[in-house]
Amino acid sequence: MTQKHFHSNPDPESEGPFDLYVTHWGKEDCAPLHSFGPGIRDVYKFHFIHKGQGIVKVGGETYALSAGQAFVIYPNVVIFYQADEHDPWTYSYCGFRGNLAEGWMARTSLAPEQPVFAMDLQVMPYLYEQLTETLAHESSRDLRLNAVMYRFMTALIETLPACPAEEAGGAKKANVYVHRAMEYIHAHYAESLSVEQLASDLGLDRKYFSAIFKEGRGLPPQQYLMQYRMRKACELLRGSTFSVGEIARSVGYEDALLFSKMFKKFAGASPTEYRNGGRTLSDIIP
Repeated sequence: MTQKHFHSNPDPESEGPFDLYVTHWGKEDCAPLHSFGPGIRDVYKFHFIHKGQGIVKVGGETYALSAGQAFVIYPNVVIFYQADEHDPWTYSYCGFRGNLAEGWMARTSLAPEQPVFAMDLQVMPYLYEQLTETLAHESSRDLRLNAVMYRFMTALIETLPACPAEEAGGAKKANVYVHRAMEYIHAHYAESLSVEQLASDLGLDRKYFSAIFKEGRGLPPQQYLMQYRMRKACELLRGSTFSVGEIARSVGYEDALLFSKMFKKFAGASPTEYRNGGRTLSDIIP
């Protein structure tokens, strides 16, 4: 397996308030069955497949991908991907974040659990080379990186435009609302958040919103929010030394006692028992 990897800035603290900030990019000839996850990233990360095959698993779905296709990882969304055993893929990739990243991604038809798309022919196959070329221009490198990413986001939005809710009909319209709600939950689960607020932000009646969300996801929005928060809590309990109170506030619960009660109902163990015990998130939700 050969890999070329570049960081946009070795010091994350000095990124600055960019609208769109490239964190890293690279290209990789993957070994057979080379994989990542199930795990999460803390940035948006695109993968562009140039040859070979592989699979992506996210949100209970498995996608078989090959040359000419691409997929995006959303921040804090669990994903697994793996190169084919006999024809492993070669892909380039690019990670980014920024003040406008979430809003711009919402202007596409992509969603956290529907991340697969076809590359365009003009920009995406050459993004790695365009980003790498900026390394030769130290004094203007940050601006050149942003220029490349603006072109990329323009191509992405024009190639995969979001379906306007007012122009969509029936189930398609409902699906747009459901995915917008999921994106909002994934971005704001640590804040005070209610079904009423979600419905209001989408311009929907609360009962109608709850009905289409349950139909689309198989569970009510409040339960989806609770489960998403608890998944995040599980990750923090096993992956950090933060106190239970700190973790509670980090996943949207100001009351640590209420958080502990909800966590035990979800995991079958208290937060402390889960942290010290042998159970994992996959034991709770296969």
